[in-house]
Amino acid sequence: MSDFLKTKGIDDISKIKFEGENGDIEEKSWDSLTKEEKFNILNTPISTNNFDLSDEEIDLINQLRQSNLTPSQYIEQFSNSST
Repeated sequence: MSDFLKTKGIDDISKIKFEGENGDIEEKSWDSLTKEEKFNILNTPISTNNFDLSDEEIDLINQLRQSNLTPSQYIEQFSNSST
């Protein structure tokens, strides 16, 4: 189980971080979690990236996707408009 939880970003099963009701971060051990909490962790999709993107960066990526252009085409669109 410990190895599987590492794929979920949990390196130490005795110190799993949760956000409490008041917004504070709490640490709990795997063994102290409820069945529902364990299920939620196990059911969380594995993230293939660990990028800390700002909201502005996320918005830019979403604009790029919505434009149906490649990144190069998207950049070229703005390069051509400035000349």
